[in-house]
Amino acid sequence: MRFRVLGPVRLHPRTPAAAKPRAVLATLLVRGGTVVSSEALIDELWPDEPPRTASSTLHVYVCHVRKALAESGAGRPLVSRAPGYLLHVEPGELDLRLFEELSERGRAEVREERYADASRTLGQALGLWSGPALSGIPQGVVLRSAATRLEEQRLGVLEQRIGADLKLGRHDELTGELMELAVEHPLRERLHCQLIVALHRSGRASDALRAYRAVRRSLHEELGIGPGPALTRLHDHVLGGAGSGPASGAGHRHGPVSRAHRRTA
Repeated sequence: MRFRVLGPVRLHPRTPAAAKPRAVLATLLVRGGTVVSSEALIDELWPDEPPRTASSTLHVYVCHVRKALAESGAGRPLVSRAPGYLLHVEPGELDLRLFEELSERGRAEVREERYADASRTLGQALGLWSGPALSGIPQGVVLRSAATRLEEQRLGVLEQRIGADLKLGRHDELTGELMELAVEHPLRERLHCQLIVALHRSGRASDALRAYRAVRRSLHEELGIGPGPALTRLHDHVLGGAGSGPASGAGHRHGPVSRAHRRTA
């Protein structure tokens, strides 16, 4: 794989050493094979006040990227095309595209209830990440927005992979991971629902209720709101000991999944 943006921006085997040429490369990559105007690149590189030499300096940065591409055996994929530049990326060369392809395949496998396949495929998608997206470079509006969008996509895929694992009855091995994620993302309700489900299915009802109280407190203190319907239903389910107890939601191996648990898996 030649281009990496799911973590520090890299070009294999040679990444431009300076940060702003890497920012040029990253902007061209996240714009997905479309022409990026010189004006847009200047705004990205100097969001506050472009220098008088911005156009000529941008040209120098583009030359640095072209040199790195040539040394990486990429030929001439970066072309000048009015009003700016276009970077050609072949299939399999960009980690972002592979992440999107694997994510879509994993979602399809979830819809088809092929949970083992989905867990494996979504895990492969997540394995492409090596840190925060587009890190190690200065970010203007385009790159900040892309980094935020990509992180949201990553978390969505992570929740889907955890959901598939819950369907497979892997609640015991998920609790540690989910407890760490709950601390990292105190306001992300689906992750907290999944943590509560995993704890309850593992026979840890008191810990599940404690997790509910923690997310309820965070939502109130940070956003001034209460838990959403899914969390509320799940709390009532745990509190009331619905069904036959924790094992009733353990997935296909251990019997029927309760309605409250099905919504959050």
